[in-house]
Amino acid sequence: MTAWRGDLAACFDNLDRLFVSHAMDEDRAFALLARLRAEGVGWRELDAAVRDLLTEDGCTVQHIELQMRHVEPRFRPWLAP
Repeated sequence: MTAWRGDLAACFDNLDRLFVSHAMDEDRAFALLARLRAEGVGWRELDAAVRDLLTEDGCTVQHIELQMRHVEPRFRPWLAP
């Protein structure tokens, strides 16, 4: 498991698995973005990691797609494909 994947989980609410539902989650997401850029992680890898995380947590496909609508605009413009 890549170390940054543990930081990814912290960007989601523990109960509902909502992306950056709290200001502290948003701070963690921003710090994660900086780490991903420093480590050369691309959008495709992050996209797969988010989907894997939420699937492992038992989220429905609909919930995952909804969360991806929040994740993508915050990360994709700043990461390589």
